[in-house]
Amino acid sequence: MPNLDVRITSMYPPGSQGGTRAIASATIAGCFAVRGVKLMEGSNGLFVSMPSRKTQDGYKDICFPVTAEFRKELHQAVLGAYEQALTMAQTAAPQTAAPQEEQAGPQMAGL
Repeated sequence: MPNLDVRITSMYPPGSQGGTRAIASATIAGCFAVRGVKLMEGSNGLFVSMPSRKTQDGYKDICFPVTAEFRKELHQAVLGAYEQALTMAQTAAPQTAAPQEEQAGPQMAGL
């Protein structure tokens, strides 16, 4: 199988963008890139949706894995990148800091 590098470019909270949970880019063998791969949430869980265009007959994928073996590898790579991005986002979430008390500055007497 070719070397596959997947990066999550955008993530969305559940329900904010319909069923879209993330958008990814995949680079295959360091020489072919696919942008706009979507990680979608459906009734059976998360699934990968390839870039597509609308036609009179519905939607047609613009690019897609040709073999079942590579489809499985791509889907696992996208899901793995998403899980890693979720973990990093949760770890890097800023801790809620207590509001700082106002410091008393010099008071001016009436002039």
